[in-house]
Amino acid sequence: MDVEVRDFGSLYLKQLWSASSGALVVCDANRQILRVSPRFTDLFQIPAAECEGRDLDELITPAPFLPESECVFDTAISGIPVSIVAVKMKKEGELTRVFQLAVQIITDSSDRLVCFIFRQIPESAKQRVSDRCADGELLNNAFENSLEPSLYSDATGNIIRANTAFHSEFGWTPVEISGQSISEMLIPTAILPEAEYINSMQKAGKILRLRTTRKKKDNSSLQVSLIGAPMNSNTSLTSQAVAGYRIYRTSNSEAHTTADVTARNDFRECPYPGLHTGMFFQARIDEMRTMEFIAPGSASFAGYSEVELLSKTNPYAGIILNEDRNMVLEAIEESLHKREDYSITYRIKSGSGNTLWVMEHGRAYFMNNEESNFCVGCIIDISETKRDQENLVLARSRIEKLHSVAAKLQQCRSPGEIYRVCTEAGQSVLNGACSSVFIQDSHEMKQVASSGRELYNCDEECNPGMVELTLSTVSPCYFSSRDLMDNHCPAGSSGACFRLSDKAVFQIITRDNNVFGNIDTRITELLLGYTQQGLKRITLQHQLISQALHDPLTGIHNRNYFNRIIELEELRAKRLGSSIGFIMVDVDSFKIVNDKYGHQTGDDVLREVAKILENALRKTDTVLRYGGDEFLIILTRMTTDHCHRVEARINNAIEKSQKLHMADGENITVSMGHAFWTPDAKETIDEVLGLADNIMYENKREKLRKQ
Repeated sequence: MDVEVRDFGSLYLKQLWSASSGALVVCDANRQILRVSPRFTDLFQIPAAECEGRDLDELITPAPFLPESECVFDTAISGIPVSIVAVKMKKEGELTRVFQLAVQIITDSSDRLVCFIFRQIPESAKQRVSDRCADGELLNNAFENSLEPSLYSDATGNIIRANTAFHSEFGWTPVEISGQSISEMLIPTAILPEAEYINSMQKAGKILRLRTTRKKKDNSSLQVSLIGAPMNSNTSLTSQAVAGYRIYRTSNSEAHTTADVTARNDFRECPYPGLHTGMFFQARIDEMRTMEFIAPGSASFAGYSEVELLSKTNPYAGIILNEDRNMVLEAIEESLHKREDYSITYRIKSGSGNTLWVMEHGRAYFMNNEESNFCVGCIIDISETKRDQENLVLARSRIEKLHSVAAKLQQCRSPGEIYRVCTEAGQSVLNGACSSVFIQDSHEMKQVASSGRELYNCDEECNPGMVELTLSTVSPCYFSSRDLMDNHCPAGSSGACFRLSDKAVFQIITRDNNVFGNIDTRITELLLGYTQQGLKRITLQHQLISQALHDPLTGIHNRNYFNRIIELEELRAKRLGSSIGFIMVDVDSFKIVNDKYGHQTGDDVLREVAKILENALRKTDTVLRYGGDEFLIILTRMTTDHCHRVEARINNAIEKSQKLHMADGENITVSMGHAFWTPDAKETIDEVLGLADNIMYENKREKLRKQ
């Protein structure tokens, strides 16, 4: 291809083209390839002449990974650099694992381009077991685990197979869709000609993207984004799927895909260059730290242009202070051999001659002998943070107070108590006029704890702004008297809001108009960190208690729960003068079920029986798994006839349950026996349980005699 880089109207792109050792490709805003580098041709084995004007996905993206690839493109062209490990396809259908960068480039004429850099990751550098699976298995996993409703079709447009997301979204079962026509099942009558267009695009080997309408099993309409792609015969997951692979994305599925790509982004925790706080880069692991990529607009904090730092005459190692340079190189080298992320802080000389403290967070990749090892990451200016750290001695007394607050939080036994201690610390540690914790309940923001509001006659609805906004941001929200607020607060007009969880916000109001400084922010973050630890501890305690009292197979209570509550039920019965009924339930011939149909079927039977027993009871009654295939029902405040009605209800439900009808016509049944305990009974509860158990086994033996 004879297109020169300078024709793109970007000095940065020209410098990037000469500096990078990766496989480069430049696309326009419609994903059409404008130019590929020789390394791209070598990596994907596609001649440059076959690339110009082609859709990049059509060339190298396997069909199951199309939603991810589209999201990478959409994210990059919005101005946010993306770095992920991806799966791509060579010309002959061979899959390869690559490291991929994607970034938007604005030309001198304001055209938006997207530049991709690919580096093949050698087999020896693979870090995840899931990446070592065979091509077919990898594609199959991508199809099955996709959050997007997806399906295969054959050459005639009939459905071969769909994934779980499709069945969940559209309502049809696998049996109902197999062999059915896509046109008849999914496309509304008014737009049926669209089917011919889709088929013709697939037969022509084109990837298709369009927004359209599809119908569900209940005939309701669903607005979707559709991606259709022809299957490559060398990578097909099923030999019948020769005409196409289709992915239907619902209106909200793009958010899922974006979240998935963001979750895989190596440096999602670092600020992106679009925030003008850091430099997103790719560099060789050598003594000069040769830069091969720097995101446009991201190096300004250091006082350099990206073109300057990409130049070999001005290597990045040259702006690192001499006393820090070896430490930086050693840390990256250690990360390379350990195959772990690295995070280091060091000093650089800015373009204006000032010394800046920076933090670099990245990941190193080990390549083969033919290519240089490289790292990718983000460098942010932490000079202000360093100054705060140097001045932290001024806040020593507040830190000491915070330690006592942390001890109190560890002693709290409920979330409400933790919120109360947290808000009190807003006054005692942070010197705030008042502080509060708000939690979003449905669409309403509710105050659940506060301290100091009573001094200022604040009403329950007093909320000086920023609380709801904080939930939609990552960073704290600061406000001062200059900001517009929902309501005036008599305690003050300045302060800050911090996210405490996905639905909770901590707010502190100050007595003056000075917005929180960095030291205040750091101490607040420590306080909220201790608060979050306390909340997690309580949640974990509740989970452990729940696990100890519930049967993991059926989800109902277990025998531990019985031992915990039976004394309470006995005392309640004595106080009310009521009786307690016990029904022992045992699955008939359960060992035969396990032996004949397998333990998985046996587990399904136990789960279904447990569900039936629960549905047959009142809210005041209890069912628990007593052991093996035996269940115990506890009936409180009951009449004598109630046990018979419950047993009849259970037998009727079991007889009707389709899940208890085996494939060979055999039906699962249960045997039951009941007994009563009253406060004036001579028998103990254990003896009454033994009586119910004996009756149950006698009924079981009677069934066997009649067979």
